[in-house]
Amino acid sequence: MPESHLIGRRQILQASAVGIALVAAGPLAGCSDPRDYDRISFLNWQDYIAPDLLDEFTAKSGISVTYETYVSNDELERRLAAAQRPRPGGRTGSSFDLIVPSDNLVTALRDSEQIQKLDLDQIPNIDNLEPAFRETAFDPGNEYSVPWATGTTGLGYDTTKFSEPPTYEVFLDGRYKGQMTILDEQHDALGMALLALGFDPNTTDPTEVDEAADLLIEMQAQSRLDSGTYLEGLVSGEIVVAQGYSSDVLQAREQNPDIAYVIPAEGGLRWVDSMVIPDAAPRPDDADKFINFYLQPEVAAANSEYVQVDTGNEAARDLLPQDILDDPVIFPPESVLESLYFTANLGDDEAIYDEAWARVQEAD
Repeated sequence: MPESHLIGRRQILQASAVGIALVAAGPLAGCSDPRDYDRISFLNWQDYIAPDLLDEFTAKSGISVTYETYVSNDELERRLAAAQRPRPGGRTGSSFDLIVPSDNLVTALRDSEQIQKLDLDQIPNIDNLEPAFRETAFDPGNEYSVPWATGTTGLGYDTTKFSEPPTYEVFLDGRYKGQMTILDEQHDALGMALLALGFDPNTTDPTEVDEAADLLIEMQAQSRLDSGTYLEGLVSGEIVVAQGYSSDVLQAREQNPDIAYVIPAEGGLRWVDSMVIPDAAPRPDDADKFINFYLQPEVAAANSEYVQVDTGNEAARDLLPQDILDDPVIFPPESVLESLYFTANLGDDEAIYDEAWARVQEAD
């Protein structure tokens, strides 16, 4: 993969941080109402899309895409809430047309009626999904969501610094002070600390969650919270170990072959990031069209290969190169899957995690 593979997308992300990153922009200038022209507003994770995908969609559909990114589910929640606030002058706020929350956030958004049911009659390519992704525990029958990608959360590390893969205890090791990062995301970070302590990462025991927060605070003496820049740090060698998403670490490995990924023996987290349509989306019909487009085998395969993820698209697998199919980070064997936990939405018990996370952030 050429060196521009990572740098080019990061330049796009920097642009979106200070404004709106327009990809396949089309006729946007001068329009004040999001329903005045054929376009969708798409909010997705950073480093999560093949570079030509949006242009291809626009060429085939005539629908432009305004594309912005975020680095955590926590940020996505904040952005979604901010998008719907009333604007100065009495104008009504408008939402995004398409977002990609992780499985536990899909549940929370559904239960709070912040996302709408999909019109599956307009998404016939949903039949290309693997059967397991048609009957997920968080959304049986894909009433509200369609997978964008699935992967794991573990550790990325520099093999020139470690003779053996590190465990979560590495974040207490003063030899690597200032060269380690932990995800700046509530459930990822606290889940990792709970696993390190031998607890269920979805526990609702306040004492256990408090212990995990205490451990994270102790770990911050040697590391920092970072969801946005750790990938570049792994590539450059500035970061020698990072809690990270499998797709990020594999992209870093393309730039720096000394990088490896491991799920420690204590276990790791598994996730499904899914496309959903916010309840206030101004153009849900066009969002349906994009979802159906993404479910085409050749499109899903291109994104799978570029982002280094499993898209859950069974028909796309026949189009993937063998090295992707054989990569145990992208397609973990059953022995690894048995050590992974999905992050659950805990309803009212989420307050336990909110309070613990607030303590962690104050100590950062």
